[in-house]
Amino acid sequence: MSAPLPPSRPVNCGRPRPGEERSRVRILLVESLPVLGEVVHARVEGLRMRNPHAKTGFSKVIGHMPFAADAVRQSVTELVGELPLPDDWRDGYDTWRAAFDAGQAGVYSIPLAETVEITEQALSRAG
Repeated sequence: MSAPLPPSRPVNCGRPRPGEERSRVRILLVESLPVLGEVVHARVEGLRMRNPHAKTGFSKVIGHMPFAADAVRQSVTELVGELPLPDDWRDGYDTWRAAFDAGQAGVYSIPLAETVEITEQALSRAG
């Protein structure tokens, strides 16, 4: 997809994980950073991600994930509407930005589905 990625737009991504066919990625912020170029901050919704820290054992949402814009464009299959931004979206962004400014954080440059797998594996190891 070569179209702009405007904030507050949920998007469908190709190849959802089994049981997550209704998952969406919501674009929170698109910014240009000198070292990284265009960065897309996104929220992933509609998941069934194993999480030993969650009361139900599963998480439905990853509140903030920073991506290289090309990774998002290669994963997105369609824009599906417009929704208001969640009230708490800046919390994850602010945490990431402080770590990034300190040289301790970067962005994902792999397909979105792979980032969910990596996050799930990290949560399982931390459990």
